[in-house]
Amino acid sequence: MMKYLGILVAALILSACASQTVTRSGITIMSEDAYDSTIDKWSDHVEDYNGLNNTVTIMATLLVPEAVLAQVDQNARLFQWDQIGYDNEKKKAENAMATKTEAFVSFFSPERKWDDLYKSKTLWKVFLDVNGQRYEGTVTKVKLLPREIQKLYSYHTTFATPYMISFPVAATSVGNGPARLIFTGAVGSITLKFGSQK
Repeated sequence: MMKYLGILVAALILSACASQTVTRSGITIMSEDAYDSTIDKWSDHVEDYNGLNNTVTIMATLLVPEAVLAQVDQNARLFQWDQIGYDNEKKKAENAMATKTEAFVSFFSPERKWDDLYKSKTLWKVFLDVNGQRYEGTVTKVKLLPREIQKLYSYHTTFATPYMISFPVAATSVGNGPARLIFTGAVGSITLKFGSQK
């Protein structure tokens, strides 16, 4: 019996330590598994169909403070930042979160003309609903290599178009409750849920 108790205690200690790791430059950051769990926690996806035909598939991550700071840790691992670089990037992220909330979106439609989120004459409007308030998003097409994007968002594929959507509300106020990302327009209406609504 004591043998099993010892094994259980050792497993608990090891799992607690597994949520953090130390980089080559000595920075303590979250482990890759903890990073993946955090991104999964703040991600959702919807596949919309018209009969048997897929109209759109949207996968998104709401970049609340927990997810943003996890990404700072992930980038520290990928780019092997020293302590000064890490501190600077963390400060930049915190300053940005004070004024805006962002969402990464991986958007796929078999109809290429429907994949126009970044255009001024788009078929879509994108909103973030938080605490009874609705904010309209500004969409930017992400211009990174698919492999770079997949290091941050493993669900993204080369078939989808990557977008970053910015909303004029502090990220610090978004992560405290339920939030919905709404895509609406002539093609249809799609809602992704985050936080306690998920």
